[in-house]
Amino acid sequence: MSVSVGDTLEDAVQRLLTVPGLLVVVLFLGFRLANPVIYETFFARGIEFALREAGGYTIRELEAELIERGYSSLLPLLDGLTETGMDVSFPIAVAMLAVLPFVAELLHVVGVRALAARDPNSVPLEEITSGLPGAYAKSLVANFVALVLIVLGALFFLIPGIALAVLFFFVRHRIALAGDGVFEAISQSYALVKENALQMFALAAVFWLTYLVVTFISGLVPLGDLTGPFRRAVETGVIVFGISMLTSAYLQAVGGVGGRASAAAAGQTDGLGA
Repeated sequence: MSVSVGDTLEDAVQRLLTVPGLLVVVLFLGFRLANPVIYETFFARGIEFALREAGGYTIRELEAELIERGYSSLLPLLDGLTETGMDVSFPIAVAMLAVLPFVAELLHVVGVRALAARDPNSVPLEEITSGLPGAYAKSLVANFVALVLIVLGALFFLIPGIALAVLFFFVRHRIALAGDGVFEAISQSYALVKENALQMFALAAVFWLTYLVVTFISGLVPLGDLTGPFRRAVETGVIVFGISMLTSAYLQAVGGVGGRASAAAAGQTDGLGA
């Protein structure tokens, strides 16, 4: 079925302004605001761990030695280190960092299902949670396989890598909404995008231009200590818009109808909410 670029962009905005859309924005915003704290915790606890392993130093012992050697100007750096991140052990910090990609994938699966919901005024808990563990596991594997293929394509030439990235746009949607298996999702995504290749490349270009322009402008807003969180909030809005855009395009591709009518058609013919 044909995908309309204009209808997709309009429908993507409409989906963001629904109750499920706002829920997805809140979930992604919470996740992305937590990321810097986890990164800071990992690096701070990692430095402390390295000091202990290298010479049996604690931060306080290092501070005393710096004072003794006349390097007091470095003390603020150590104070900042002890005040950075969460007060957890280094192994826990490593585990928190390692789990981030898995949480991100879960949020993407939930986001796709929520944004594809037929009712714009309520949270579709049943549609989101039905078979979620299996869909999540398959989506992890399928997107890993797709990523490997994309990287291999990019290693030879940049253009094949970009082409594969676009052709695999609907892998997660095929699993989350249609219940496909890993390789079936990859195959079906390839087939659907290939039918609408020009439109999908146009949507990809629109998304990246929007991301670059919006994030550049947000970086110019002088908010002091709030600049970082504000920019992350803006980036989150653009990212969720991208998920909404692909969801709308997918529903058009399988249902052949623009706007929210496509969700109903996809739900009847493609397993949405099953």
